[in-house]
Amino acid sequence: MEYWLDKGGIRDCFDTPDLVFQAYRYEKGEYITVPGKPMDKILFLVEGTVQIYGIREDGSLSPVNQIVSPTILGDLEFPNQEAAPFFTETKTPAVCLSLSTKAYRNQLDCDLRFLHVLVQSCTDKLKFFSLKDTVAATLEERVLLYLKNVCPHCEMDGVETAVFQLRCSRRQLQRVLKKLCEKGQVRRVGKGRYRLAT
Repeated sequence: MEYWLDKGGIRDCFDTPDLVFQAYRYEKGEYITVPGKPMDKILFLVEGTVQIYGIREDGSLSPVNQIVSPTILGDLEFPNQEAAPFFTETKTPAVCLSLSTKAYRNQLDCDLRFLHVLVQSCTDKLKFFSLKDTVAATLEERVLLYLKNVCPHCEMDGVETAVFQLRCSRRQLQRVLKKLCEKGQVRRVGKGRYRLAT
């Protein structure tokens, strides 16, 4: 537990002392959240990759996001103690640290540092969704916006996450990346790694 708390910098997210966390290890393909189940905890994903999606009436998947650690799950549900609206499924083995919002609700509502962390987490997600639904008409424009505004240091590390987030096929994305590299707008910096040219 101490290792994961230190690795994730979790204690730095709180002013409240002596919080008690639980650790959960998930295998690939396990569900962390499912729609309708009350979300009575904040989860810190400290290792692994998760995919967030809904299921349409016809049974097809509606991709929402694919995220890698470190990140927070339950931040959007915290203010109103709502149920999770989507499935969160592990794409790789994963580790989450869990803090009960039921047990610590009064302290967390007054914990300024924690509330700032939540605002930042929600802002990042809002920025991602607004960019995803922006007026960028072509996949080429969406890839450039994704590199500039979503990828850390304007660098994509692996195409699988980008394929899910940009809602395109691997082939389409590779074709666009090749074209952008030829134009000099993007540089390939390693296997599956692309950086926005400056």
